[in-house]
Amino acid sequence: FQKYEIQVKELYEKSQERLCDPNSFSFVKNNTLFYIFVINGVFIGAIYYFMDGDKLFLNGFASSKHHAENLRCLRLSTSWFKSNIYAEAQNRASALCLIRCGFERVKDNLFCLKRELT
Repeated sequence: FQKYEIQVKELYEKSQERLCDPNSFSFVKNNTLFYIFVINGVFIGAIYYFMDGDKLFLNGFASSKHHAENLRCLRLSTSWFKSNIYAEAQNRASALCLIRCGFERVKDNLFCLKRELT
């Protein structure tokens, strides 16, 4: 992570308004389940998971021109959890990405990837 930290922070800060996350990069990095994705030595994006009340939420940001890889990374990361996962899409591109990964619209901009809870 240290090799990419400056790049990750810069992209987070550049994307922060679209993420609708008022938290600092340092807060997100240290207080969420924070994952970066690197392909062939190139940082392409990050996803972070956090609890909001009793719900598991995800948020993320990525560089452009890596849409297919970002979808694969999002799908992979959701497989790490057995509970329902929620996300808020602040724009059409984010909503389409969530839908392509199996999320369903709950209401307005709130989406959920439902899991069979046993």
